[in-house]
Amino acid sequence: MQTSQKTLVQEEWVKILGKGMITIPKSFREELNFREGEVAKIKKIGRRLIIEPRDTADYRIYTDEELQEMLKEDKLPPRLAKKAAKMWQDLE
Repeated sequence: MQTSQKTLVQEEWVKILGKGMITIPKSFREELNFREGEVAKIKKIGRRLIIEPRDTADYRIYTDEELQEMLKEDKLPPRLAKKAAKMWQDLE
């Protein structure tokens, strides 16, 4: 069974101001989370312009304990660390 996803099309007429500026309607800005001063992407496809908000990257704040555990796990075994240090010296 195939389902089709319908996209709601919302349209508004806007006036092109000096230097090509337009005002994105408030309802669109709010719905798409456009904020003053943020960067947006604009694409030209044929005779259409597409304006997209920039995607925000998900991030996580780690605790000091988690960071210490990561550093501990990332540490080289003593024998390998010694070998790596020698290789770095040879490169200098």
